[in-house]
Amino acid sequence: MNDVLIAFDGSAGAMAAVDYVGRQFSGPAGVKVMLFYVLPQLPPLLWDDGHILAAGEKKDRQRVIDRWASNQKTRMEGLFDEARKRLIKRGVKAARIGRKIRLDFNNVADGILDEARSGGYTTLVIGRCGASRVEHLLTGSVTAKILGRGAGLAICVVDQGKKAAG
Repeated sequence: MNDVLIAFDGSAGAMAAVDYVGRQFSGPAGVKVMLFYVLPQLPPLLWDDGHILAAGEKKDRQRVIDRWASNQKTRMEGLFDEARKRLIKRGVKAARIGRKIRLDFNNVADGILDEARSGGYTTLVIGRCGASRVEHLLTGSVTAKILGRGAGLAICVVDQGKKAAG
């Protein structure tokens, strides 16, 4: 049985990864697909501004962070639904499609790798965004970090700009 983890953020690259999995892993074998989203780092607006917070300030800040995380989850639900429809259209059985969100405010790449390893997935599929290779070398990307740290995993990188037949 193949268990495929799709690193999913709803971007064009992630949707290309979904389409790829639908083309390559659907059929009678009954692949299991997990759409997996790691909530990215807190935006700078929500960072602690450097002073020690009083108990009330901590509670207020935590409420704002919780509301932000909830809004991110809500935003992802529609994107998960779209990805699920695409997989079903390609022949992946609805009962074999899952979705998971990890609330991890540290490193997205490490969160994905941890899930791939701990979940026992046979394949990790990730979409590559449209930024130039030079841009990725200078700033780093989730995909580049996964490739650099993903020893022992079967990793498939799907380029959003490439359309495969089928």
